[in-house]
Amino acid sequence: MTVALIAYLADNGVGDQELGRLTGLVLLPWTFKLIWAPLIDTMTVRSMGRRRAWIIGAEILMGLSLLWLLGMGDLTDDLRTLGWMFFIHNCFVSLQDVATDALAVDILPANEQGQMNGLMWGAKLIGKAVGAGGMAVVMDAWGISAAVLFQFVILTLIMLLPLLLLERPGEKRFPWSAGSANVEGTASDFRSPVVVLLDLLKAFSLVTTLVFFVYGTIKHIGWGIVEVVTKTLYTQQLGWTFVEVSTVTSYAVPIELLGAVAGGYLADRCGARIVLVVGLGLYGTMALVFGASPFLWDQTWFSGGYLLLNPGVLAMGSVGFLALAMRVSWTNSRATVFTIYMTISNIGHVIGNYLAGPLRAELPYAQTMMVAGCCTITPLILLLVVSPSTVDTARGRDGVALKSETVES
Repeated sequence: MTVALIAYLADNGVGDQELGRLTGLVLLPWTFKLIWAPLIDTMTVRSMGRRRAWIIGAEILMGLSLLWLLGMGDLTDDLRTLGWMFFIHNCFVSLQDVATDALAVDILPANEQGQMNGLMWGAKLIGKAVGAGGMAVVMDAWGISAAVLFQFVILTLIMLLPLLLLERPGEKRFPWSAGSANVEGTASDFRSPVVVLLDLLKAFSLVTTLVFFVYGTIKHIGWGIVEVVTKTLYTQQLGWTFVEVSTVTSYAVPIELLGAVAGGYLADRCGARIVLVVGLGLYGTMALVFGASPFLWDQTWFSGGYLLLNPGVLAMGSVGFLALAMRVSWTNSRATVFTIYMTISNIGHVIGNYLAGPLRAELPYAQTMMVAGCCTITPLILLLVVSPSTVDTARGRDGVALKSETVES
């Protein structure tokens, strides 16, 4: 939706303003994670696992929304309806995203969080490769409806995983199966929203967690700008076709995978904050260099190299952020706290998408890219006051650490 579809529409003459609004609308449901997270922390079917029932339910709704979209035919000429249909679909995708992240927070010990976040990001790239390269070919040959049908088939196969696998031994596979809740603490399916709210207020009462919240809100504004602007720059100014843009993006997947896995590995050994600063610092620097070098844009090695390399450093920095976010998430509602950190990243991303059009209306491409670089590098100074050790102190004082958790300095 954000690579092949946007490039396809850009290749058909759609401008920055329309593409920025469409991309923002497609990504807007990820801001709803602020609603989903407390909901899934409050209610669940505990006998099927704390998160599994939510994952299965979200995927069923995702499938139904795709079938609904298929029934409406090709909406290429009706961007408003197309955008709203994908908006509805992504509401359920974001719910699935929250439940999956909450499951990771529940079961991962601290000394595996960096590496596992890298592997999770890397696994996501498999879908990105199919979505960017494969879907571009499908859309070019048979149109958007065929791509949606292909997406539905893939979703059906993915749904087999939560249907067949259990969170913990002894739990129910289906509501009518034998089994019972197998978790520490209460087996109740309902937790007071007031208790969840008090946990959240406590979690963000520390300077570290509050400043990290502010940083997370603004760190991806530059990415949002670059994501939109590069589509029209390459297809409408540099003469690339949307298939070429999507194909190069899919070629970048191995580099992005390397950045994600390496970032996760280094986060567990050198510190998540260092990986975050290096990754996003390089991403912002590359945007500045690209914006300062328009005389090289017609050189394939330079413009193609930028598309190939910047996802890798972005993945490294993003994995560092996720590992640090998981590290400073605490209280008995820490799954919701972690989800909030992830949600605010999406808010900044959407803001960047919406800013792309107005910026391009006032500035040339080169200066717009430089603004995006500054928006990425400048907020890094906030990380100077983010100290995971203060969270460890508060966690130990309040006795909220799980038995499976190992707290590291």
